[in-house]
Amino acid sequence: MTDLQVRCFLEVAEHLNFTNAAKALFISQSNISRQVSAFEEELGLSLFTRNTKGVRLTHEGEILAETLTNLSQEWNQALIRARNSAKKFAGSIRIGCTLHAKTNSYLSRFLAEFHEQRPEIQIIKERNTQKQLIEGLNGDYYDAILIADHDVRWLSGITTQALFYSRVGIAIHRNHPLFRKKDVSLSDFADMAFIRYKPTEIPLKSDYLYLICKNFGFEPHIVEEYEDFEDFLFAIETGVGVSLIYEETEITSNLNLRFIPIEEEFPQKYLPMELTKKSNNTNKFLDDFFKFAKLKATMEGTTKLDIKE
Repeated sequence: MTDLQVRCFLEVAEHLNFTNAAKALFISQSNISRQVSAFEEELGLSLFTRNTKGVRLTHEGEILAETLTNLSQEWNQALIRARNSAKKFAGSIRIGCTLHAKTNSYLSRFLAEFHEQRPEIQIIKERNTQKQLIEGLNGDYYDAILIADHDVRWLSGITTQALFYSRVGIAIHRNHPLFRKKDVSLSDFADMAFIRYKPTEIPLKSDYLYLICKNFGFEPHIVEEYEDFEDFLFAIETGVGVSLIYEETEITSNLNLRFIPIEEEFPQKYLPMELTKKSNNTNKFLDDFFKFAKLKATMEGTTKLDIKE
């Protein structure tokens, strides 16, 4: 087992796409395929299922990916602490963000600008699933997370600052009867099956899915609900139902799906991506971090959008 094999496995597990994983590691697709195959052969395990629809982790692959990801993060943080021990940082802030590319890239740029202003503060950034980000925030592992507004708006005792907005649209599977129709409106889905992402106990009539559909004159017919965002995305990919998602989600580039942005004007057209902290967090550097975020949002014209009933 080599370090390259482990890194190749984790990248494919994250992207569920060999081409994108190869780009992330700056190696060829054939090389990453060889590394993963050699890794599977050495372990005597099948870690992925591969078919014309894409790549999925097997149950064994999920267990190994979760364990190795945690070990990798612990190892990286140990290295950071060791390498920075001589730099005499005044303190640190641990930030979590989603696995999606736009959120990650935006946060990286934002953190770089903050570091220029406050180089004495160590910034530790990690990518994780929505569920693990919320658990990490509640458990005081993260000082702050950058996450969609609807994931955290029902948490109590939090402070948020919108950093950017992502356009809302409807995602449908290629076998859906409206997949090839032009000029599709959300109202065309009034009698169709919807699935709902429900990370917390949000009442349906206060959920943004319900509120947006009500703007178009109907109540969504919910056939399934999912607490885990990745399970929710997979359900859309497999045609369980349609749902509203935000544009930055990588699912919008899936050839088996169509993302239809909602063109009509209405209050919830853009979903806030919120920098979120617990209001009682005692990290003395976090207030300055949020002040910087508010200043940047003000300079760029970002304002808080609230979804109202």
